[in-house]
Amino acid sequence: MIHRSGTSSHAGLRSIRIRVVAAVAVLAGLGALTTACGASSEGATTSGGQTVIKYQSYPGQVDLSELADALGYIPDIKLERLGDVQGGPQSLQALATGQVDYGGAFNGAIANVIASGAPIKAVIAYYGSNDKTYGGLLVKDGSPITKPQDLIGKKIAINTLGANFEAVLDDWFQKGGLTDAQIKQITLVPLPLVNAEAALRHGQVDAAYISGALLQKAIGNGGLNVLFKDTDIVGDYNGGSYCMTDEFLKDNPTAAKEFIGGMAKAAEYTRSHSADQVKAVMTKYLTAHGRADAVAGLSAWTSSGIASTGGTISDADFAPWTKWLQWKGLIKGSVDISSLYTNQFNPYANAGSASKAPSPTGTESQ
Repeated sequence: MIHRSGTSSHAGLRSIRIRVVAAVAVLAGLGALTTACGASSEGATTSGGQTVIKYQSYPGQVDLSELADALGYIPDIKLERLGDVQGGPQSLQALATGQVDYGGAFNGAIANVIASGAPIKAVIAYYGSNDKTYGGLLVKDGSPITKPQDLIGKKIAINTLGANFEAVLDDWFQKGGLTDAQIKQITLVPLPLVNAEAALRHGQVDAAYISGALLQKAIGNGGLNVLFKDTDIVGDYNGGSYCMTDEFLKDNPTAAKEFIGGMAKAAEYTRSHSADQVKAVMTKYLTAHGRADAVAGLSAWTSSGIASTGGTISDADFAPWTKWLQWKGLIKGSVDISSLYTNQFNPYANAGSASKAPSPTGTESQ
């Protein structure tokens, strides 16, 4: 098991695990959790003949359910948004406690929670990294930090402990030849991503791991260099998935098929259309739903980064992270990776989950 300098990382990992496991215990105690209570023949809440899906959105991201709704792919689904969520652990906790009907998180976090006993399944990939959207480690221009060894005894800002960024960093450290003892001497500082760039520029940290639109904005502001990208380490990959409870999938197969299928079609829309086209659809949708404030957050959006056709999931999406969790000591014994996800409701399941995303044509109409 790896402990970083002091106890901050290990304590953070344990805190994340405790919060979600507590939610799992609540879920298990309920026995047969009703994620939505209503009079539908399939057991889900209905409104005007539509199945109600409760969810929380991620600020600044194109939510696949909202895009599917905007494009008319889920006519029998009524979305009910319950505000924003800041990270995967919180999203999974909301799902486990029945506050929402789907939640999204890093695939490693999903594996960790399912291994802890949560009766949930990953159903579709919703974000990843590619040549347009990726995570990267930033340092100041002229910094003496050029390789993993240079970070020994230094501080790195990341969004949260025990998730995607830390896993990629550990992979980079190991591939760079650092020993476990050396890795312990690198301090990870959890900061909201919106604050990471400033922390680096003001010298509060020596490097900052940032992703997506915020990374592009930081680079555009000048004075910073990307030391490495996550795609340099693991290639194009699906980083996280939306999850639903086993019970919802079992009791609501028709709704699940339309909802997940609609999001799969929306994922393909993001892969086959330009960023400007996607943002135009979402801008109209968000404005119509009284969320004009969310439009500004989409300004630097370039891609979902989804690496597979229709967001289909494969063992390869989880295998590297389960090994990392085992290395961390958070998962004991072997893991049946195939039990962590299902493509049952994804219409692109036979299209090949490992296929790379096509370049946006920029010519297709909505």
